[in-house]
Amino acid sequence: MTLDFTTLYVVILLNSIGIAVVWAGVAISYPKLVAARFWLAALVCTSFGGIMLFIEAAESARFWTFLGIVAIGLGYSLIWQGVQVFLGRSARWPLAMAYMTACVIALALAGDTRAGQNAVFSAIQIPPMIFSALALKSDESLGLGTRVALVAAGIALCGQSVEVISNLMRVAGSLSDEEYFSFAAWLLMATIIGTSTLNFGFLLMAIDRLNSELVALATRDDLTGLLNRRGMRDRTALIAKRAKRQGEKVCVVMIDLDGLKVINDTYGHGAGDACLVHVASLAKGMLRPADVLARLGGDEFAVLLPVREVDDAEGFAEALARLVSSTPVIHTGVVIETSVSVGLSVWDPASGKQLSDHLQDADAALYETKRSGRNGYSVYDPLRDASVPTAT
Repeated sequence: MTLDFTTLYVVILLNSIGIAVVWAGVAISYPKLVAARFWLAALVCTSFGGIMLFIEAAESARFWTFLGIVAIGLGYSLIWQGVQVFLGRSARWPLAMAYMTACVIALALAGDTRAGQNAVFSAIQIPPMIFSALALKSDESLGLGTRVALVAAGIALCGQSVEVISNLMRVAGSLSDEEYFSFAAWLLMATIIGTSTLNFGFLLMAIDRLNSELVALATRDDLTGLLNRRGMRDRTALIAKRAKRQGEKVCVVMIDLDGLKVINDTYGHGAGDACLVHVASLAKGMLRPADVLARLGGDEFAVLLPVREVDDAEGFAEALARLVSSTPVIHTGVVIETSVSVGLSVWDPASGKQLSDHLQDADAALYETKRSGRNGYSVYDPLRDASVPTAT
């Protein structure tokens, strides 16, 4: 099976254009997915490079070869920058520019031999592919798209590496053209399949990201950014499993912003929203990594605290009530005093009850706090089926 370089350039061109159309649609439809623009730009560069190489094959003009290979090198560099941006990191422009400079120098030193040009053509694709693979591998969430991209990068790297070695052997005279062309088509297939599958991996990564954003929209409260009732329900199941596994208790804390209606009627709903955000921020600042905070709706919040002792949860409730009452909200220049009523209920995995059932118990304790004057906390006592209020 012989390799026709004109066919090679046409395949690269058509492949790049086809996938570029897909990324153009993604970039237009999802403008917040910035990485899509990088990957689109990469494909524009490789498409342009393919056109230049096709012209060179038809006219045997070294200028078109030089321009085409540099454009393709820039395209691979943009693939790497797109991975960086997708992972929430800064684009490595200084390193990318240094890489492109090295590509131009290497191409200038390659001379007019086809074997030398092929070696450079393949070699300039290797560093950005390695950097992209290393960046993807460092990502903690190795989803399906990331795994596909890593496998694809490995396939492409194998093809490119063997291509570089075999063409250097041609330059050195240790490999004849006939021997090279006997297997070069397989190297071409590895590179084309690898780079195409790499883009499919990126598409899967983008889909995963978009799905995650949809889930976040469905499980997050717009005003405070906390989990909403649905998100709390999902996390409750995970907390319960963890508590059973580690032999912990879980304290369910219900929090209610006192007098929200009065605040809304007196200062406006914007002030009420500011007070809710304020309470959410103060509570969030007190949490440990394992704790869960959610806004269930209106002026009501809930916290799940994995604890060893009930005193730990009481300390949280007391500190929160004191912090809120001592930290007024300043809205449009107006100082608004706030306070919260808190109710606690402790779930023991050995009790046979469901963790979710304790939300009602904690809610009963919260209303006991309200009946006792607000601005404090109460602990639900299952033995007496009552709550013991504690003022701050």
